Amino acid sequence: MSKDAGDRANLEPVSVSVIKKRRDFLALRDARRANSASFLMVARQNPENGETARVGFTVTKKMGGAVIRNRMRRRLRAAASEVFPQYAAPGCDYVLIARRAAESRNFAILLDDMKRALLSLRRNPK
Repeated sequence: MSKDAGDRANLEPVSVSVIKKRRDFLALRDARRANSASFLMVARQNPENGETARVGFTVTKKMGGAVIRNRMRRRLRAAASEVFPQYAAPGCDYVLIARRAAESRNFAILLDDMKRALLSLRRNPK
């Protein structure tokens, strides 16, 4: 059994909603971080969430035009919809800040990066 499979066995599926308000994004500025080639994941515990995890997506204009930014956001959203219910911590807010590699990275590797980042943030609470 791989290390990730062992970690996965202990996790209960969690409901996931989307962060949309600017003040919720700003609240995560000084939170814990996990790096990946495709994104930077920022997370903090939010007692107001109850058992729900929330996720927000940020793609800056520096990444390219609207078509490229939307493609990156769609890829991150699709990956999050597969990974977050199983690996996200309940009552936690997450923001994914896209990096240029998010556009072209193999989707299976993107999923693996996201799992690794979530598990890393669960293991190292500040």
